[in-house]
Amino acid sequence: MSFQLSVAVNDAPFQKKNVTPNTTIGELNNDAILVWKDTAIVYDVTSETNEFGPATTMQQLGVTSLSMLYIYTTAFPCPSGDLRSIVPAQIRLISQFASAASSLFNQKGTTAAAPAPQRAQRPEATAGSADDEDEGMKSIFSRKILDSPALLKGITETMFFQLKNDPQGLARRLPELVERFFENKDQTYKEFEAFFRLFIEEEVHKEEIIKNNPNSAEAKMFLEAKRNKELINEQYLHSMTHHPEDQVPVTMLYINLTINGVPVKAFIDSGAQKSIMSMACAERCNLNGLIDRRFQSMARGVGGTEKIEGKIHLCDVRVEDAHFSCPFEVMNRREMDLLIGLNVLRKHACCINLKTQRLEFGNGTSTPFLQSFEIDTHLKEIMALPEEEMHVDEEGTSS
Repeated sequence: MSFQLSVAVNDAPFQKKNVTPNTTIGELNNDAILVWKDTAIVYDVTSETNEFGPATTMQQLGVTSLSMLYIYTTAFPCPSGDLRSIVPAQIRLISQFASAASSLFNQKGTTAAAPAPQRAQRPEATAGSADDEDEGMKSIFSRKILDSPALLKGITETMFFQLKNDPQGLARRLPELVERFFENKDQTYKEFEAFFRLFIEEEVHKEEIIKNNPNSAEAKMFLEAKRNKELINEQYLHSMTHHPEDQVPVTMLYINLTINGVPVKAFIDSGAQKSIMSMACAERCNLNGLIDRRFQSMARGVGGTEKIEGKIHLCDVRVEDAHFSCPFEVMNRREMDLLIGLNVLRKHACCINLKTQRLEFGNGTSTPFLQSFEIDTHLKEIMALPEEEMHVDEEGTSS
């Protein structure tokens, strides 16, 4: 059974690869000399046991759909000559935290250097790696950290570097820190020192209250907030792993139609009470003379208040080979040519079929919804916006 696997080659960004348990390292990258799985080395061509080779499979390495592989090839520089000295930046951070926690636990007086990562003898040896990461992160929130200037300085420097260069790598473990940092992401290192110390002091205060008086109302409040954060993070990871499509903006619904022989792209909005035509669209379709100015009024919607210039009572709209009479309110809207609202959808017994990706009319007429690139081109034409501004939130067009 195939699954998608996150793979980074030579510290490049992660890419999704379709693999099966029988996929080999050679099939992923034939030049691979070192492979990290999550937080441990699982493949090393210099291994004395000579058990690794291009034919090593994902199943042998204990790889699952939740795993993250860091592959290093012969093209990656290794100044020391020891492959074990190649460590992903995220793993270096975790190792430093784990080393600091171990040193404090053993009450050593000096700051220990981050230990060289150990080669995993078997994939099963990494089973507790996720717990080790959690413990490494939790070790920051300790009174001993605050009382050790040298240790605090080292962790502060590491945190500042990662927040500036790879905040996504830290967001999974310390989402609140990343969120608060980005409220002022241009702060200097000196400002970050004060900010980070205050953050640790707040977290230490919460942990001490929970530990010393767990039955107090304040402790229960902190515990509930902590559990909620963990649940949110767990759901986010599950969503990213199993439902990545949820992170992609949804393409709005547009169709092609014709008015007076002029092609028009119409936005389908069942949340809008009335159907709307822009003044520019009315002019292009030679409908100016049919605008009843007696129906001027103000429209109030999510996007604010806009003036209705008038109303076209009967507009002949052609969809595929069928003709439909539709009423339209006329507005000076720049971001939209034509909006088909609930009044027209109900009048013609329309069905928005998301399974077939078509708008179906009661008389049997059916037309496909437009692709995203067609919508972007259309918006660029009517709004004269640069390419990077095409993906606008169109929900505000409902009124």
